[in-house]
Amino acid sequence: FKQNLIYIMMVKDIVILAAGVGSRLRPLTDDVPKTMVKVNGEAIIERLLKQIDAIDSVTTNIKIASGYKSQILKDFVNSLELKTNIEFIENKDYNTTNNMYSLYLALSAINEKNDLVIINADCFYDKEIVEEIVKCSGNYIAIDKGIFNEESMKIKANDSNRIIGMSKTLEDNEYTFVSIDIYAFDSRNRDKIFQIASDIINSGELNSWTEVAIDLLSKDESSNLKYLDMTGKKWMEIDNHDDLRKAEEIFN
Repeated sequence: FKQNLIYIMMVKDIVILAAGVGSRLRPLTDDVPKTMVKVNGEAIIERLLKQIDAIDSVTTNIKIASGYKSQILKDFVNSLELKTNIEFIENKDYNTTNNMYSLYLALSAINEKNDLVIINADCFYDKEIVEEIVKCSGNYIAIDKGIFNEESMKIKANDSNRIIGMSKTLEDNEYTFVSIDIYAFDSRNRDKIFQIASDIINSGELNSWTEVAIDLLSKDESSNLKYLDMTGKKWMEIDNHDDLRKAEEIFN
């Protein structure tokens, strides 16, 4: 399947979910948030923000949903002196909530209705991955067909390339692929994601993943949610010390 992506000058709201503690990376995260852990001397969030900052064809408004060690993260990001507009939305309940709640707080704080990119702040990416998802027009989940593991979030597609489900528990088959935790939505689906997240949170469920809302969105045929194949491009989700070692090997 050859994907036809439309690239036009646009404004994108980018929400970076960076509130987590990163307990499996201790002692590295005793004093800094998970997203400030360094891969070969470069912090995860530093690499991501510099990649976004280098994209000239899209105007980006970045909201970082922070939590654990929020002020340390804010001071670090401000020290980077990037040209991109960056604001922080603090999830003060980071220890008892999950990243859907952080997303809800971030979207609640944005008055505009631009297209949206959501990025989990614990992934180290090739610049091509970030550039392609930020510049694309439409509704996409970036995936990697080259791997499959039980711990990763996965998507299920039909034979028309439309995504019809998202879960960690999906079984390995020809239509199931690993998500690489970076998502693009048009303004219509952005509103739907926000409404789904709002409904879940208002029901009292504060400990859900953002991907639960995306899974529910995928059940709506009008969402036209597709996958964007990044197979062959380098990336690594960094949850623990083994992941960090692998990332340093991959990006050496």
